[in-house]
Amino acid sequence: MVVIFSMPESLDRKVLIVDDKEYIKKFLSDFFSLNGHEVITASNGKEALDILKDGYCSLLITDLNMPEMDGIELVVKIRNTDISLPIIGMSLENKETEFLKAGADYFLSKPFSIYHLKSILYSIFGE
Repeated sequence: MVVIFSMPESLDRKVLIVDDKEYIKKFLSDFFSLNGHEVITASNGKEALDILKDGYCSLLITDLNMPEMDGIELVVKIRNTDISLPIIGMSLENKETEFLKAGADYFLSKPFSIYHLKSILYSIFGE
């Protein structure tokens, strides 16, 4: 007998936003919430790792410059664990190469176009 199950939709659509700027977290939280995603936020990489160790997320978006642990260090640490999820790095600086070498799947240059973000989400979720 084969048992097939799917993850609850809320788990399939849980996004972790990591940025030390409250207005960025608010903007992205509102965007994802309006598009049917559950949102969790963290202010630095250390908080994000703690959240990921305690539960599943379907996407991580992280800024570069944050206190305690920056975004690139966070990506490296995640990729050195058994945590598997798509990662979007973002920065005011041109750090696309560094993020992608660290293991991020996508990069957003701040300020970013909402259309660029939507195209990335289409690649990840098909929406």
